[in-house]
Amino acid sequence: MEPTPRKNLREEQKELTHRRLLDAAVAVFAEKSFLDARMEDIAQAAGVTRVTVYAHFPGKAEIVDALVNRVYGLMGEAYAELAALPRWTPAGIRAWLDDAETRWREMAPIRRVTNAAAPGAFRSLSESRTQYLKAHEHYVGLLLGHPDRWRGTDPGEARQRALMAVLQTESFFSMWIAAGWPSDTADPLRLLADALCHLLAPALENDGASA
Repeated sequence: MEPTPRKNLREEQKELTHRRLLDAAVAVFAEKSFLDARMEDIAQAAGVTRVTVYAHFPGKAEIVDALVNRVYGLMGEAYAELAALPRWTPAGIRAWLDDAETRWREMAPIRRVTNAAAPGAFRSLSESRTQYLKAHEHYVGLLLGHPDRWRGTDPGEARQRALMAVLQTESFFSMWIAAGWPSDTADPLRLLADALCHLLAPALENDGASA
């Protein structure tokens, strides 16, 4: 098998600059409103020229689009990790949630600025809805990606259980981490793990089961 060719230095530099600009945009949008922020502000925060910003993004709306894509990408990575577990067990679900919390904390500042930027930043609510549905269709597909795991479960029920698990996880982390909802329990992830284990029960194995 041939090794995957490495990206050339120019491509790597372009990607680094792209991420740097997005990080700077999050900082700027957190300090100023989407309407008040200028491309010059983002350039200054990133330590680049205004020309460099425009070389990557035609305007602020495209920056917000890229930030939303980053959020969907991080969420997709999280669900891919859950899907890749050899077995789903209560302990495995809880361990995945511990890792997912770190990922959601990484995306929380992005969620806050993109939520604040809407609807002025989005060119079309219809496009936004289509993007949301497409992303969640992908997440559900990941969780259904191992048919043997769901053997004996009606496909429609399996699909709904996977969707409800995704929505339960997303809504809880969004409220708890991104929105700052106070937790009245010492271990809120334990309760979330219980809920996910209930939803994913047909595909779950006991912790003591052999692989």
